[in-house]
Amino acid sequence: MTVDEDQVRERLRAVSDPALGSDVVSLGLIDDVRIEDGVANVSVAFNAPYATDEKAMGDRIREEIEGLGLEPALAISRSWEDPDSPLPRVRNIVPVASGKGGVGKTTVATNVAIALAQTGARVGLLDADIYGPNVPGMMGIEARPGLTEDNMIVPPEADGIKLMSMAFLTDDDTDPATLRGPMIDKLLSELLEETEWGELDYLFVDLPPGTGDEQLTLLQSVPVTGAVVVTTPEDIALSDVRKGIRMFHDRGTPVLGVVENMSSFTAPNSGEVYDIFGSGGGRTIAEEYDIPLLAEIPIDPEIRSGGDADKPVTVLQETAAAEQFFDLRDAVANRIGAVNRARIGDLDPDDPETPTVPAPDPSPQLEGDGSGGGCGGR
Repeated sequence: MTVDEDQVRERLRAVSDPALGSDVVSLGLIDDVRIEDGVANVSVAFNAPYATDEKAMGDRIREEIEGLGLEPALAISRSWEDPDSPLPRVRNIVPVASGKGGVGKTTVATNVAIALAQTGARVGLLDADIYGPNVPGMMGIEARPGLTEDNMIVPPEADGIKLMSMAFLTDDDTDPATLRGPMIDKLLSELLEETEWGELDYLFVDLPPGTGDEQLTLLQSVPVTGAVVVTTPEDIALSDVRKGIRMFHDRGTPVLGVVENMSSFTAPNSGEVYDIFGSGGGRTIAEEYDIPLLAEIPIDPEIRSGGDADKPVTVLQETAAAEQFFDLRDAVANRIGAVNRARIGDLDPDDPETPTVPAPDPSPQLEGDGSGGGCGGR
């Protein structure tokens, strides 16, 4: 029996999207189908490389095509490209934010970036804390950026990721804290747009705590896929993280989910669990804003010692602490994929089941609360 393209598309309606509750054809994720010499060439609009959900859907698509007696050949379309973006070769820009300092945001950003790179993804990390850049110290990078003939910054690489940081551009005796709003805007824009990132699947941006100039500059200058928000369980951290979530939503940026860091401590001798900073705060925020709780990461000396030893815990691998970040990596990548697919499917952003959020009101722009600078806690 001869199978045509329409029959392939109809067969692929059997493949469901695990996050969006519809099939890949109805969502518009099948860009093209061509049959040549018994091979079904199918172009799919996936945009979260190495995400486990999209890999599973790809396997299901192959199964259905094989069920028609054809050989499957899948390709990823370039429907994600945005010619108006200042970073057109970067698929996903993902800020990692917190409402207050000292919650472990930089530890989360660094370890998730490295863990994704270990899957084979092309990953960059921008240390955007103008006042207190500390990613290079955590990763033990001593190299300095280079320059292309066009005066583009060439970021150094370590642990499989490209890294750019304000720390690379200052001398030991320079005090970045003297920078003010317009200077911050210009610096962050330059770090973003004048760095030769190349082709990237994911660019993580480690933001300083708060909702100030640096955060707003990012949201206004590049298309952001979605943000990861980090908190600790105590009430004072939750009060601040609510401001951060509202900032992203007000700018039409989806929050991929909440990471509760330092959620508990297990005594190594007795095995007894202590909630040093309280418990359940991350889950409370996730339920309040109807966003996923991506992870509850316990206090673990291996995480702290890894950062202090210039080797994030995901570099060391084969530890319980590293597994926490590998699970978080998968959750973040799957959520990125869901947001992108929801946009392609043109799902209603007002539907609470949809991971996108309504476009911002074009009325007055959100102003920072002045808390953009300061401690830049790890």
